[in-house]
Amino acid sequence: MEPKQIHTYVCIALFCMVISVSSIVVKIATILPADNSRIFSIDRVTPAIQMAIDELSNNYTLVENLTFSVEYANSQCSIAEGINQAIDFYINKKVDAFFGPVCDYAVAPVARQTRFWNIPLISGGAMARDFAIYRKSQYPKLTRVGPVNFNSLSDFFVKLFRHSGWKSLKILYNREGHANVFEDFCHLCVEAIHYDIIEKAREIKQDYFRLDEKTDLRTILLEEVGNTFGDF
Repeated sequence: MEPKQIHTYVCIALFCMVISVSSIVVKIATILPADNSRIFSIDRVTPAIQMAIDELSNNYTLVENLTFSVEYANSQCSIAEGINQAIDFYINKKVDAFFGPVCDYAVAPVARQTRFWNIPLISGGAMARDFAIYRKSQYPKLTRVGPVNFNSLSDFFVKLFRHSGWKSLKILYNREGHANVFEDFCHLCVEAIHYDIIEKAREIKQDYFRLDEKTDLRTILLEEVGNTFGDF
């Protein structure tokens, strides 16, 4: 084949590629709570997604032939409703990538299912310890983009205690604390710290006590903390 013919075929192939790319619509299914008491509600996140799309469209030639279509659904931060909305997007062929859910109980079943659908899922949540432990086996399509997760928090505690030479840890927590983030936020946080310290730093003695609305903090500090967990 003559070089001129090769050049012609390459040009035709590139032209066809551009034509095909220009027709691509990237469908983003965003599953978040509609409740604005949540820090990552649909109303709070929508402007950020639109800003990202505008930034990509205006400044990056790699996506100049792509169109982004974003649809939203209310997860209700529910273990049932999150997967229900995800299935609806999937069976109606309305998703190339999932943004959310974010609440841990809502994102878990969706993240497990996406490995069978071969669809990526990006979440600012998925903070619980299990998402890291079972990353490859159960959540291979999940990418966590939050500023922190409970695994990094437990790593911080281990490094802090070793640096300071501390040997005892007492955790006082309210299971319903920070419920505006998601249900059982503090419970899952303490669980991660507890088991990670057992796994990574057995030399640290630890205990925990669950608070409730009727708890008298002065009494608890005297009875549960006292001098046992003080550093003198």
